[in-house]
Amino acid sequence: MAMTEEEEMHSKAMKIQAIARGRKQRRGDRSKKRPPKKTEEELAAAKLQAMQRGKLGRQKVKDMQEQKLAAARIQSIHRGRGARRSVEAKKSGGLILELRDVRKGLSQLARNPFTLKHSFVSLQLPGSSLKEMEVISNFPNLQEVNLSENRYERTTIVGGANAIDSEERSDDISDLSPLAKLPYLLKLDCSKNALTECLDYDVPICDEENRLADGEHSIGSMLHEAKCSFNEIESIRDLSGHRFLHTLDLGNNKISKIDGLQNLGMLTTLILSNNKIGRIEGLEGLPIINLNLECNLLTSIDNLDKLPRLEKLYLNDNKIETLKGLPECLNLREVDLGNNEIKVIRQVEFLAKISKLAQLNLKGNDCSKLEFYRLRVMSRLSGLAVLDGEDVSAEEKVKAVNLYGGEGSDLANRKATCTACFPDQEFVDFLPSFQEDEEDMVGGEEKKEAELELGASGTFVDGVMSAAISSVVSSV
Repeated sequence: MAMTEEEEMHSKAMKIQAIARGRKQRRGDRSKKRPPKKTEEELAAAKLQAMQRGKLGRQKVKDMQEQKLAAARIQSIHRGRGARRSVEAKKSGGLILELRDVRKGLSQLARNPFTLKHSFVSLQLPGSSLKEMEVISNFPNLQEVNLSENRYERTTIVGGANAIDSEERSDDISDLSPLAKLPYLLKLDCSKNALTECLDYDVPICDEENRLADGEHSIGSMLHEAKCSFNEIESIRDLSGHRFLHTLDLGNNKISKIDGLQNLGMLTTLILSNNKIGRIEGLEGLPIINLNLECNLLTSIDNLDKLPRLEKLYLNDNKIETLKGLPECLNLREVDLGNNEIKVIRQVEFLAKISKLAQLNLKGNDCSKLEFYRLRVMSRLSGLAVLDGEDVSAEEKVKAVNLYGGEGSDLANRKATCTACFPDQEFVDFLPSFQEDEEDMVGGEEKKEAELELGASGTFVDGVMSAAISSVVSSV
């Protein structure tokens, strides 16, 4: 449809107005974005500020770099000193403990019970290659000291640092006498060293000139726990001076006889594993609860009836053949007899009186390879909860009761059921009871003792009768 002249003029006017509005809007946007013109002074000031900020930033970066270099240089110097000291120690036979070494190992801030002053009570110096520690006596408030793993290698440097001849030594820490000046020491770990004596120091006891009220010394050694394992100790000295000891670890040494412990009236845990002990002795009357004698040369169990509080006993890896020495240890809860020479299952009858026994290990003995081994043991020790490291199930306990067909077994119930269901047929046991082929251990021992007593009494009577007859004949 053709537009009239008036409509055409109106359309052109609208387009012109739209173009005008667009131009005006574009000008307005440009005016808003355009920043106000700055004067020359303002521009100069902004330039100076930018230059100043750049200088400060560059100086800050430079300072940080210098600080890093200084820290790295200090660390390098420190490492160099430590390395040189370590090399010198290896060449001379070990480090001499210094105050700076002690300060590094101090921890656990506490108060002195007499002066109420704060002091460090723990010193940790494991693996420090020490040979002398006299300076430790300057810290009398220490209660815990760790000097373990101070074995070192003597190093001979020949032809520069690339040619090193190392030889293991055994004369590192061998003297504990500086510990005599630590009256409050409670825990000591001196394992993995070269000690030849056991706790060879004595804390002086206060007297008229040095009373307890002075707070300088105490009532002698207050040591509670001592670890002296992995050393070169061959005998145990008299430890009466350490009468408060309740835990003593002397495992992995060269001890052949138990001695020197008779006066330790608080000793509850004694570890003598991996030594050369051939007989249990020297423990009479001690309140020992945990006794470890594994990996020794024991052939029998002796004198344990004199340890009334004994609860845990470890005798594995010995040469024990009989359990005759255990019946009087009525408080035993755990016994390890693995890897011995026990060949007869009925040896466990010696443990029948021990009602508290819950864990027993006979793994590695010849008896553990016999038929119905677990059931035969459980039938004699019904209170066991763990046998050879495995839990005893309720099903195993029922089978153990039924194994011999005795009182409490299912034999009577099977007979009654057969009679009720088949009254005309005779009961036939198609599950016969196990027939024991081993001798009665406890009964056999009692019988032998009775025969010996009877034999002795019979010999005495025969002697009296022969003397009487000879006297009558001579008188006639």
